This record gives sequence, C-alpha cells and structure tokens, in this order.
Amino acid sequence: MTTTADTAAASTRRAAAERVRLSPRADAVTLALSSWLVIGLFVDGWAHNNLLELETFFTPWHALFYSGFTACAGWIGWQVIRSQEVGRRGPAAVPVGYELGVVGVVLFALGGVGDFTWHQVLGIEQDLDILFSPTHLLLMTAIALIITSPLRSALTAPTGRDVPRLRTFLPPLLSITLLTALVSLFFMYFSIFTDLQSPVATEASAGPFGQYGESYFIISGIATALVSNLILVAPVLFLLKRWQPPFGAVTVLFTVVALMANALTAFETVVTLIPAVLGGLAADLVISRLRPTPEQPWRFRIAGLLLGVPLFIAYYLVIGLTQGGGLVWAPEIVPGLVVYNALAGLVLAQLMLPQPQTPAPAAG
Repeated sequence: MTTTADTAAASTRRAAAERVRLSPRADAVTLALSSWLVIGLFVDGWAHNNLLELETFFTPWHALFYSGFTACAGWIGWQVIRSQEVGRRGPAAVPVGYELGVVGVVLFALGGVGDFTWHQVLGIEQDLDILFSPTHLLLMTAIALIITSPLRSALTAPTGRDVPRLRTFLPPLLSITLLTALVSLFFMYFSIFTDLQSPVATEASAGPFGQYGESYFIISGIATALVSNLILVAPVLFLLKRWQPPFGAVTVLFTVVALMANALTAFETVVTLIPAVLGGLAADLVISRLRPTPEQPWRFRIAGLLLGVPLFIAYYLVIGLTQGGGLVWAPEIVPGLVVYNALAGLVLAQLMLPQPQTPAPAAG
C-alpha cells in the first residue's frame, strides 16, 4: 500500500532527476554580471591600448575585470549548490544551458593563473600583442562560454516563433550581443568601428612606400569591411534560425557593439555610432517585412543578402561626409565592396539553413 510518505519521496526523486531551468529574472542576473565581466575586459583593453606605463598585473583595470569573473563564478556556483540542496547530483545539478558556463568558469580560473604567470615572466603586452597572447585567447574562450549561458537556456525553452516583446527577448539578445562584442574586441584591428584611417585619405596614407603604401591602406580597409560584416551579420542570422526577433533587436546589437568598440579608442571614432544605428534600424525593417524563417529558405537567404547592406552604405556616406580627406578608393571599390558583403551574407544564410538529409541506402 502506497503511503503519503512514499508518494512524497517519489516526487522528491523525480524533482532531483529533472534539470532545473532558471527563471528569466535569474538569467537577467547572469546577464548583468556578464556585462560587468565584459565591460571590465573592454576597460582593460583600453588601458593596454592607451596607457604605455602599464608595468604590473595588479591594476584597477584587472581588478574590474577579475571581479566581474568572480561575481559570475559565484552566481553560477550558487545555482549549482541550490540544485544540490534539493537532491540533484552531478550534471543534473547544473541548470539547463549553464553546462558550458561551468566549463567556462574552470577555464577562466586556469587562464587567469596562466595570465598572471605570463605577465610576470614576459611582461605586459601592448597594442595588438594582447589579442594573440595564448592566455588571453583562453580567457576569451572561457568568457564566451560563461556569457552565452542565458542564450543556450533560451534556445532549449519550449517557445514558438511568434514575435516576442523586446523586453522578454532581452536575455538571448543581450547574451549574443555580448558575445559579438567580445569577438569584435579580438578582431579590433579589422573593425569598422575603431579604424577610420583605411578608407580615409590623409597626407600619410602612402607613407614612405609610395603607391604600395596607398594599396596597403585600401587592402586594409577592404579586409576590415569584410570581417566586420561577418561578425555582425552572423549573430543576426543565428537568432533568425530560432526566433522572429522584435523590431529594434538588431539596432540594439549593432549599437552596443559599436559603443563598446568605441570605448577602446576613447570614443575618437564616435561618428561610427551613426551608421550602426541607421544600419540596425534598416536591418530591423528588413526582418519585420520579410519575416524570414529556415522553413522559408528564400526569405532567409534574402535576409542574409540584405542585412549588412544598409550599414555599410551608411558607413561610407558618413565617413565620406565627416572626414576631411574623403575616401581614397576608386569609384568601383565602395559599391563593389557593398556587393561583396551582400554576397557574404547570402553565403552565411545558406550555410545556416538545415541541409537536406541523404536518403539511407536500400537494404541489399
């Protein structure tokens, strides 16, 4: 005969076996602490780029950065402990979507020790050196795993493709926005938001190498546009695979990434915020009109083709109008580069579409 105690014990065992899913409010806390971590990283990046007298690991910039990690690690660890208190053990104690976040915490701890050792032995990096340090790359990987925990949680939630409100869509949107900003930081030498010298004519454009120096500036500008386009369009297409983002989502993504990239230059390139906002609004309009989904491949492909085009048209117009020297490129390069970026977006969309399955061979 089953007693009330047996029933309660069975319910407890079932609850312990089920993975917990954090509430939107808890995901919002994760995002707030993740923002602390990423902002600390960008402040540290600004210091490495602009303060030549850095000679020690123990700086206010590192304190902001590592305290952000400590807060994230403490919060995720507390969620695991709370799950263990109700009987969950092992992987079942980790909230849904936060499994790789726990891995990221461990990797960051290892990378932090390695970074301290690296600085003590080889000194403090400056400029581009900071982007290629093995310990910094390990830290970047760890941060990416931590800050995308709310995104992974949202991806596994049983929701449809209806257009959510911007407020309710913020957890996955801000999570992937922080990831995009992180990637853009490590590609800041190919960022349209930090480098205006490549497409702009200056007296030093050619430098001591004559026409070869001018070609270098043009090639650098072309590479900057192509890489920036991929970094910005890829996360938007990724969101479109799962959701119908509300109007304003792409504007938030583009603007936040541009704003954080500008912080690296102490806002010397703040003019680039204008094309970021205009390009984001235009991309939001494309999405709201097309309503692309993977189930409608041609709409999805057209969205990929168009998402980055308004951004770069606005970018070159703003740069040409606001920078005294104007564009040094031949008339063919700017429109041709816009077409290149459109085709790159089309290829990205095609790669993200589900591929048709090959039928299994018939039995012999």
